[in-house]
Amino acid sequence: MANRITQKVSIGTSPFQLVYGKEVILPPHLSLPSLALVKSIEEKPSSALQLWWSQIIKLEEERERAKQVHSHHQQLVKSSFDASSVNTKKNEIGDLVLKWDKSHEEKGKHRKFQKSWLGPFEIIEKLGLSTFILQDL
Repeated sequence: MANRITQKVSIGTSPFQLVYGKEVILPPHLSLPSLALVKSIEEKPSSALQLWWSQIIKLEEERERAKQVHSHHQQLVKSSFDASSVNTKKNEIGDLVLKWDKSHEEKGKHRKFQKSWLGPFEIIEKLGLSTFILQDL
């Protein structure tokens, strides 16, 4: 229950509020009235249908706002991840590199302490951004 009523940074609200359209009222809040409880008691719509309709509209607005907050949060996380994972090292002719041992890549084709990389190799020609002709040392 605590996980459902806790506000999440990624959506800007609690899952409980997205489902039920209002903040949870815990037993201590019943004996010590909170502002949300007092406001809900003071709001008296003219009919039950009007109350139901206003709650549905408010819930849809809250869900839409949570979608926007979540989308913005995802973009922040993605940009942070992309910035940290960019390979700033550009390999040039004459650099020493290691080559991945593709023959042992599949599960069960290598042993625990077997080398996964071959080399070192020297780059003797650059064919593309990440394509090179290597020379064994």
